Amino acid sequence: MPETGKGALAGVVVGVVVGGVVGVVQAVLWAVSAPWDGHSGTRGPYTLPMTVAAFVIGAVAARQVRLRLWPLVAFAGGIATLALGEALWRVTPETTNYGFQRWLLGGVHLLAAVAGFAVAAWLVAATRRWWSRIAMLGVLAAVCVLAVPLAEPASRWHLARGFTLVGVPLVAPHLPGYRLYEAAAPVVGGAGEPVIMLEYRRVGAETVGGSRLGIQVLLRRSSAATPARACARPYYADSWAAGSEPCRPASRDRWVRHGWEGRVAVFAHSGGALVEIESHGAEETTLLAAVEATRPISAESLADQVRPVR
Repeated sequence: MPETGKGALAGVVVGVVVGGVVGVVQAVLWAVSAPWDGHSGTRGPYTLPMTVAAFVIGAVAARQVRLRLWPLVAFAGGIATLALGEALWRVTPETTNYGFQRWLLGGVHLLAAVAGFAVAAWLVAATRRWWSRIAMLGVLAAVCVLAVPLAEPASRWHLARGFTLVGVPLVAPHLPGYRLYEAAAPVVGGAGEPVIMLEYRRVGAETVGGSRLGIQVLLRRSSAATPARACARPYYADSWAAGSEPCRPASRDRWVRHGWEGRVAVFAHSGGALVEIESHGAEETTLLAAVEATRPISAESLADQVRPVR
């Protein structure tokens, strides 16, 4: 005899419990896993143990609670969990945007597993409401599909919020022929000093020569140092230790420093920020012109300028 709507709802509740067990296991595996990209570890696909857990732990838990058609629930729940997890990751912020601990992102896996197994339990519930199954599948597909076009706007929205939280005055140079390849915030210095790092590379040749042929911009609070003192002790002082020439003044309190292999940096105050613009491939005149063309910018506009190489 078919279940009533109440019985189907009870099955969904049990599915939520199963998903919770799977999600907790996946969250723990995420917390102890190595950062996937060697740096922040805040974005990326499921690890192999987490993928296996979605199906194995799901099957064991579904059987233990005697969920109706538990093999089918375990398989469908595992698929839904991975699909929802991938979708949620697309709109999840980097830890560097807000400065929270990496393990907290295990909550993404917990939410995906709970929702995934709840959906699976609803789909196998013996109810006459076949249209509700179609609707549930439609919602699941819509979430996964919509996450793709929302990924980039969400990333920029989080990045803009991160810029605001850093507390560094936002300015940006005008660099004809270059585009903003990457922006990192917050980046904390030795004494807890907030810094925003911008990486510009030539349009059409972003992967040629890497950062060495690009232009790097470091933004700090103007109270951090005068341009002269910043030149004498740059942000990455150790990297200037060998083969560096003495600082020399340029016009209007701009200071210039040359290093090994063509490295050159210009230091100045602009728009309430201490600006350090450096490169291994650009000329001193180019960097001085960039400082002159540096203007205040909103967090949203700066985030919108970021165009990573795909």
